[in-house]
Amino acid sequence: MRILAGIVAAALPGLAVGATQQRADVFVFQNKQQSASPERHSLPKEVARHILLQRTSRHRYGSDLRDIPSSFDSETVVEYIGTYGRNPTPLFVEPDTIEAAQLVVILEGVTPQHTTQLDKALGEEPQLTAFTISDPPSALANDRLMTLFKNLGVSSASQCDIKSVINPSNMNCWDGPSSVVRYDLAKSPEMFQALLDNLSRLGKFVRVGDLEAVLVLMPESTRSSKLNDWSAAAGLAQSDLRRRGESETVIADETVSFPTSAPPTALDEGVVDDKRPRPQKFKSAPQCFTTFNSCMAGTGNCTSHGQCVNKYGENSTNACFSCSCVPSIEGGEIFHQTIYWGGSMCQKKDISVQFWLLTGFTVTIIGVVTAAIGLLFSVGEEQLPGVIGAGVSRTK
Repeated sequence: MRILAGIVAAALPGLAVGATQQRADVFVFQNKQQSASPERHSLPKEVARHILLQRTSRHRYGSDLRDIPSSFDSETVVEYIGTYGRNPTPLFVEPDTIEAAQLVVILEGVTPQHTTQLDKALGEEPQLTAFTISDPPSALANDRLMTLFKNLGVSSASQCDIKSVINPSNMNCWDGPSSVVRYDLAKSPEMFQALLDNLSRLGKFVRVGDLEAVLVLMPESTRSSKLNDWSAAAGLAQSDLRRRGESETVIADETVSFPTSAPPTALDEGVVDDKRPRPQKFKSAPQCFTTFNSCMAGTGNCTSHGQCVNKYGENSTNACFSCSCVPSIEGGEIFHQTIYWGGSMCQKKDISVQFWLLTGFTVTIIGVVTAAIGLLFSVGEEQLPGVIGAGVSRTK
């Protein structure tokens, strides 16, 4: 019994340390005033995932929040997203200034010593807010989260260092208004010292409104956690989509297939034997590209229905290239048809004119037929005048 008691007594401190290491600290650098709070909110991983997605989304973010735990209600989660997420853009008001770039840095393999040094280095930053993730998931869950970011066009294939990625004007590390990077301190321990050395630069970019950043510290103890998804509901939904994809073809905006007459290049998956156009698949294009060439390459020359232009003007220092669609004409000189295009890659045919013509014609015909039937019914209900009956007599 004494031996067993000694083993238990020796194991309890280790369990306590392991329990404290399971918490993941999240630091949010943003240029907006926050009410001072002596304690950090403890949020589940599902809520933290929504905060990260809301910050990095290049479109207006919306979710039904069906994956949040039952202990949290939707109103509370929305308040947390409003506190730690980015400021929402007005619906009908043109913003006076350009929105700050959004950066998410995920650090894996964080030890308690790292957390202590970072807390001391940050000090009393006025632009800093923080919360904790009560149930941080495993490294496998982080892999799946990064895959989601790549599918959304947020995470690039090239991995930049801390010093380069902090600068939102670095075109080699940024391909749009948001970016997500991930570092493993167990494999690259020098990244933590580089982060400490560049905290002052990060603060300058935040203070002038050019950048907002989220720093996620994933403890080393969570690397082999049994929580393999940031959102269990999202994981089940992805599995269901994969099962459905085996038996049916889903037509969605994320994957659009259209023909092209361009010859195959070395980047193509294969070379066709005949001269027929080979279909290519493109993912949904992001809102902004940093260069003209990346826009044309990422949208397939706007599917040959437009051209990439800078939203801020040709002479502007700010770069935001997107597709500007142009109409195409089909047919001969006498009988021809003008087709208008839309979508982020000009891949959608605009049929709004045909729709309203057909709708208006249908409504008009229904109204005319209804009025005619009503008129005939009202005429048939009228009684004949008595003069007609008096002028008719029977002859004997």
